[in-house]
Amino acid sequence: MNKSYLNKGIILVLVGICLVIAAIFTKSAFDGLLWGLAGGALGPGIGILIKHFYLSVPKNQERYQESLEQKEINAHDELNEKLRDRSGRIAYNIGLYILCFSVVLFAILGKAGMIIDHKIIVLYLVGLMILQYVIGIGVYYQLRKKY
Repeated sequence: MNKSYLNKGIILVLVGICLVIAAIFTKSAFDGLLWGLAGGALGPGIGILIKHFYLSVPKNQERYQESLEQKEINAHDELNEKLRDRSGRIAYNIGLYILCFSVVLFAILGKAGMIIDHKIIVLYLVGLMILQYVIGIGVYYQLRKKY
């Protein structure tokens, strides 16, 4: 197993423990957030450590090597690359459609009086939509230059 993988697990566990201690000893509005972040750090950290020590056992080394080879093949397979690119494009388009719909929905709810201070939400969503669109175009042109 890779040492950086083990280090990542140890760091996540340490961060999770610090967040648990902070959640226990502080009484604030952020307690729920601290507990959630602690669980979000401890869970993957413990999982990484268990996986590392399980795969470090000599009897599991061959299985681990086969797993690495299969991952390498899957990562560089042309069909998988094309499917990842296509799925990313579809997710990008769906995200833009959801943002457009959300802008209209929050504007309508704000004008109907159902949401107070709806303008900041609408402006945020419009800014996010523009940012996502500009980033999409920028990445496309950057990739065009590369290839």
